[in-house]
Amino acid sequence: MATAQALFQQQLSDKLPASAFIEDYPRRYAFGTDASFYRLVPQLIVLVADQQQAQQVISAAATYKVAITFRAAGTSLSGQAITDSVLVLLSDCWSGYQIEDNGAAIRLEPAIIGARVNAVLAPFGRKIGPDPASINSCKIAGMAANNSSGMCCGVAQNSYHTVKDMTLIFADGTVLDTRSEQSRSEFLRSHQPFINDITALAQQVTNNPELAQRIAHKYRLKNTTGYGLNALIDYTDPIEIIKHLMIGSEGTLGFIADITYHTVIDHAHKSSAFIIFDDISQVCELVKQLATLDVAAVELLDKRSLLCVAQHDIMPKDVHNYPADSAALLIELRAEDAIKLVNLQQQVDQLVAHFSAHQLAIMAFSTNAKRNASLWNIRKGTFPAVGAVRENGTTVIIEDVAFELDVLAQGIKALHQLFDKYSYDEAIIFGHALAGNLHFVFTQAFDTPAQVARYEHFMRDVSQLVAVELNGSLKAEHGTGRNMAPFVATEWGTDGFAVMQRIKQLFDTDHILNPGVIINTDENCHIQHLKTIPSSDDIIDKCIECGFCETVCPSKGLTLTPRQRITLWRRRTELVNQLSNTRDISEKQHINRQLSSIEKDFQYLGIDSCAATGLCGMKCPVGINTGEFIKSLRAKKQRNAKLAPHIASFAVKHFAVLANTARFGLTSMAMVRNIIGAQALRSLTKPANKLIGTPLYYSAWPRGEQPINHSIVHAQQTDKVVYLPSCASRVFAVDEQADDRRSIMQVMHSLATKAGIELLLPMQINELCCGMPFASKGLPEQAKSKAEQLLDIAQQMSENGRYPIIFDASPCALTSNEAAQQRGLTVLESAEFAYQYLLPKLTITAQPEPVMLHVTCSSKRRGSEQQLVAVAKACSNEVIIPADIECCGFAGDKGFNLPELNANALKTLRNQIPQNCSSGISNSRSCEIGLTQHSGISYQSVLYLLDKVSQVK
Repeated sequence: MATAQALFQQQLSDKLPASAFIEDYPRRYAFGTDASFYRLVPQLIVLVADQQQAQQVISAAATYKVAITFRAAGTSLSGQAITDSVLVLLSDCWSGYQIEDNGAAIRLEPAIIGARVNAVLAPFGRKIGPDPASINSCKIAGMAANNSSGMCCGVAQNSYHTVKDMTLIFADGTVLDTRSEQSRSEFLRSHQPFINDITALAQQVTNNPELAQRIAHKYRLKNTTGYGLNALIDYTDPIEIIKHLMIGSEGTLGFIADITYHTVIDHAHKSSAFIIFDDISQVCELVKQLATLDVAAVELLDKRSLLCVAQHDIMPKDVHNYPADSAALLIELRAEDAIKLVNLQQQVDQLVAHFSAHQLAIMAFSTNAKRNASLWNIRKGTFPAVGAVRENGTTVIIEDVAFELDVLAQGIKALHQLFDKYSYDEAIIFGHALAGNLHFVFTQAFDTPAQVARYEHFMRDVSQLVAVELNGSLKAEHGTGRNMAPFVATEWGTDGFAVMQRIKQLFDTDHILNPGVIINTDENCHIQHLKTIPSSDDIIDKCIECGFCETVCPSKGLTLTPRQRITLWRRRTELVNQLSNTRDISEKQHINRQLSSIEKDFQYLGIDSCAATGLCGMKCPVGINTGEFIKSLRAKKQRNAKLAPHIASFAVKHFAVLANTARFGLTSMAMVRNIIGAQALRSLTKPANKLIGTPLYYSAWPRGEQPINHSIVHAQQTDKVVYLPSCASRVFAVDEQADDRRSIMQVMHSLATKAGIELLLPMQINELCCGMPFASKGLPEQAKSKAEQLLDIAQQMSENGRYPIIFDASPCALTSNEAAQQRGLTVLESAEFAYQYLLPKLTITAQPEPVMLHVTCSSKRRGSEQQLVAVAKACSNEVIIPADIECCGFAGDKGFNLPELNANALKTLRNQIPQNCSSGISNSRSCEIGLTQHSGISYQSVLYLLDKVSQVK
């Protein structure tokens, strides 16, 4: 007899594509993880790409009584986005938006990233109200479902207070679009008993003065504990009550298929100050007074937090000597114009002056964006600082509570006492002081009963302190989840919790929507299904599984993200440990099945499809470059292969031969294409690509480049640079559809001549390589050998660093930079060279035609992104940087051998190109091949465009 889940899946199989169902164990385990410290493995994962598919999934779940949990980005911290039943993931393609009222409102599909929303609103001087720390990673559906707020949001600008409309899908599959009068009317008519019950419940709360007063008090604070009971006293219209109950309901009452926000002003004029005081009580008194002014943000950091970030250059050097009760305030002011900002700053300065006797250090108000970014990096560095130094095997837990400002200092001191009581010596407190909202971070292992008991007793003491003794909020902005579900009644009392139970019953009679979250009668649910984090590799052991890395990963949506790679590798380690520690035959068989499944699939899911660009390390709070971990696994495989070291050594010694062979092969392929056609050639190469991973032909494949012409003679110039054309530039000819068919060396020569710069080109250039192709394949020794050979010659030609060394490809510059600096050499990539050396010496007439710009991973990692953008904007009046494309996924030769990675990374590119745009620019030849293939326009080095629009000054 078929199970309910099997019948559920069977019903959906006719409506959703086969790729929408994920059933294999490795991906179920990897995709099932979120940022919390809980672990459940879904039995099935379903990907949904639009409202119709979401409705079909919910209707099938209702029919067969199958529990489903919706997941947006999985950055939630309290266990509200995991399940051991069916996990429903939102496809990234469900990320549309519609700007309304000249930016005063914006309608959003559920999978759009929060930071992307603010980017499209920026030209209107607007933004959405919620500003969580995870805004660069989290999705709108999750932000609304958790009622996320943030540093400047406070209470007034959270989702509850800025929501305008929604499209909702209820547990019975019914859709309500609150913007549509027809939809509202039909819903009121078809769900009359439900509407009557909601109205009666609101009246019941209103008729309970004690409860109504408690609700009013709780929501003057930040509060995400339980359901938003304030909806029952703030509104009388049942549709408005329903809409506002959905905010913060964590997917337990229905699904938000789209949401329209009222936007808020994004003030352009900002000023920040950072002040450290000797007494936290005085700090909290100052916060109370700052709350009477129009201050945008006040972030509090206790002494322990300051010690965590004491290594920042901008921090005072004597933090360790400060009193134990010292604390800092980071204050930010915002205004619509400079005059109002100055006036506000004077008011705050006068207020702060009253506390001057308690000041230990002060960095006064300034509008200097670079300095202020450094101040905010101090604040943002507190959480990852704890994660980076925690013991292996522990997880980082971040809780958030809120107090009235009158008892803020009392709350901080009481939390410090609890840290001492339970030996959380590393615990720190920081938070959004204007809202009385404190985050406390500590590390915790769950591998022994004693450790679990310590956590349980600590959390019960915290709930008693916050909710009962100080009448605060147990969850200010992170949502209830599983972690705080046992304590909802503690905060709200018997009558308040009963109202919440009734809400759940009315919306989700069969309890199919995210069961166990918010409403959970198991008083121990917060200490069940705890995530264990075994030590598995030094490179990745500090990962806190937050998911901040995922937005920049080119394999997201194809295979695994960095977080998922780490999660699955940790599971492999865990299974290996379990296998060696169990004697039960059936248990060994079960473990072996899971282990063999992971080891079989991880090669493609985890290793082969990783671009290893390192962008994840830039987004990671603790600085983990998962690409380096994957390259270490490749290196282990190469060491175990019999022929690989010999082949690599041959390549190192005879690099020019390989380059010539590659050029010959590309030119031969072009000749075959001309004879049999591109489609036939692709068909011929497809079987071998599938079987052994050889290159798959496609239309953007270039011909082989002509050998370098050393006969180009340069007039002697005072300014000289050493020019090292990259392997890709030497092997790949320019795109055949490009208007300018010259080689990159010819273009570089033209620009240098205009600017009066002499290019110094090594005679041995065909033998040289920065080593990156070897490193990416797990051949570090060969990579080092080639890198040293290149730098030896560059050092000689640059006269020991007298002249800069120029690469025409940004990946080569990134690869060579550290070793070059150790030798006293200056390495520049093409955009940096153009910005620093060419622009000042050329007369440029920007073209009116728009141009697409791809900023490479290596430019971002080098910190040269802004110089590339500046060169592009000097050359064209309209420069378009496509959204949501952080990496092209070409990754050296993977664009040939694993073209699906490149296609996945650039799947949104073509639709972002305006009709009047016919060209694209970047600064890496290999990246430009993939960009050309997936855009339909020719991409070339930014130097081509610069040469086109420039003249001798």
